[in-house]
Amino acid sequence: MSRLPNSIQAKFPQEVQAVYQRVVDSESSLSTTLASVFANPQVGVGLANLQDVIDQTGLEPWVIFTVAMTVAHERNNQNLWESFEPLAREAGVSNAVIQGIAAGTAPRGLLPKEGIWVHFTKEVLQDKMRDSTWQATTHLAGDDGTVALAFTACYYDMMARLNRTFGLESA
Repeated sequence: MSRLPNSIQAKFPQEVQAVYQRVVDSESSLSTTLASVFANPQVGVGLANLQDVIDQTGLEPWVIFTVAMTVAHERNNQNLWESFEPLAREAGVSNAVIQGIAAGTAPRGLLPKEGIWVHFTKEVLQDKMRDSTWQATTHLAGDDGTVALAFTACYYDMMARLNRTFGLESA
């Protein structure tokens, strides 16, 4: 059960209202979480802007959703999983990746090009980044892509934690 009201009754300045409306009208898998943080408009705008940054990092959508689904699984956040899964399929995340993440076996059994994103994300979440994982990731994504991946994993981790804190998770 949500700890925050379903609709924000505050009168936002027009620029904040525009960001809020964009968030709640979007197909974002995080629209409920993002809308909830608008109980504090500054936080809401800030998090909405961070979501925009992820969309502009240059990472392919299937990579972003592989990271997002890994976070949802590792944080046992069923609501996020259910909202990410159809978007991930639409973005081109393979059945093997989705099933591997869901079963908790990924990256084992995945092609290296797919498994590295899961492996990297798990190491970020465990605070155990190995040099070999970092090097493999920078080999594929470059320094800028690897920083974007780390940021993306941390962003979705934060959103999973906010989801749980706000009572938006049905786990």
